[in-house]
Amino acid sequence: MMSMTGFGSGEAVAGPVTVTVELRSVNHRFLDASIKLPGSLQFLEIDLRNRLKDGIARGRVTCAATATIDPAASAPRLEPGRLDAALALLLDAAARVERQTGEPQDVTLDHLLRVPDLFTPAQAELSRDDLQAAFFTAFDRALAGLQAMKRQEGSKLVTEMQDRLAAIADGLVEVRALAPRAAEEAHRKLSERLMELIGSEVDPQRLAQEAAFLADKANINEECERLAIHLQHARDDLAAGGQVAKRLNFLLQEMHREVNTMGAKTNLMEITQLVIGMKDEVESLREQVQNLE
Repeated sequence: MMSMTGFGSGEAVAGPVTVTVELRSVNHRFLDASIKLPGSLQFLEIDLRNRLKDGIARGRVTCAATATIDPAASAPRLEPGRLDAALALLLDAAARVERQTGEPQDVTLDHLLRVPDLFTPAQAELSRDDLQAAFFTAFDRALAGLQAMKRQEGSKLVTEMQDRLAAIADGLVEVRALAPRAAEEAHRKLSERLMELIGSEVDPQRLAQEAAFLADKANINEECERLAIHLQHARDDLAAGGQVAKRLNFLLQEMHREVNTMGAKTNLMEITQLVIGMKDEVESLREQVQNLE
């Protein structure tokens, strides 16, 4: 199981060109890819988006790439033909000036360096196929690093979620143990209430009827059963792994509903305190599941 948060980088060399790819991923409900490519790699954007869809289920992913040329391969080169032509022109011009003025004219290196286009930058000869191969080699390495970090983060997250599910299960055990006391407390409060209202001894038969009605209304056995089932399904999903975030989110919504109902149906303080603790754990789980891919 993977988290949606991670980072990976990769590098590959093709001739004089070094391609570097960085991938960053953070939480997002769907797959949202932001791609930053230099001009020399823009033709790869469509293929890159397809690769991202194949490798990442969801998350806000940023892919940034660079393509740098080895300085030695891109050093300017002297054009011998242009040098010869420039030197011949300068010497001819110097000879003409000398004939007309009688003053000796020297042609220096400084004069030659002022001639435009004497040097030309080297062009890295690299085909699109070679550049594409280098880019996707770097991308695959970056993706492997990203997924490794996401798996590591996901493993930690699953462990923490399992601990929280265990805490809810422990709370449920205590709630079940306290449920009979809740019925007794309801009976006692009803008796006291009726005594206050009529000011005399309560008819036992009437009290029994009212107590039975109230006890049925306050019964939380069904909620406990459903919560136990949801807990087991959540444990099974975490153990199975894969892309189960949506299913877990649904189960947590149902858990929240059952725990809320428990709290609403009983006034026993001990159960109320347990319900508050379980609700806190469910809320934490709902936040954590948003980090799972």
